[in-house]
Amino acid sequence: MNRHVTAVFASALALLAGCSQSGQEKFKSEILAADKAFAARSAKDGPKAAFLAYLSADGKLLSSDLRAGADAVDTLFVQLPPTATLSWEPSFVDVSSSGDLGYTWGRYLLNVPSPKPGQPPYQKRGTYVTIWKRLPGVGWKAVLDGGNPDGQR
Repeated sequence: MNRHVTAVFASALALLAGCSQSGQEKFKSEILAADKAFAARSAKDGPKAAFLAYLSADGKLLSSDLRAGADAVDTLFVQLPPTATLSWEPSFVDVSSSGDLGYTWGRYLLNVPSPKPGQPPYQKRGTYVTIWKRLPGVGWKAVLDGGNPDGQR
């Protein structure tokens, strides 16, 4: 009987470990889907509209002083013409063990067409990181976003 109890206990622990891992994998999939939808929204409606849709109300952008949410987005994107595009592709995703905080990182490309015909566009490439938070009743929202240009064209 002692071996039977031990076997049942070991099976229960293995099952719990598996459930916990599958929960984290589920959250990773959700975060990855949110990041890809965020990028798709940027391609479709422009970067400002995408950031307004995916940045939380108190979310921060590393490149825009201390403002948060829509104010941070307005401050950052006021400098870009409406023809500018921002595209990115996540390369990695991870999530906390509690499943309420995670991050993605990858490569981005900012493309600003030249106002002068025949001139090449301004392009900036680099890496980005987005910190995601699972908000009750809302889903995953970006709470911190920033990029680091690397000079590659």
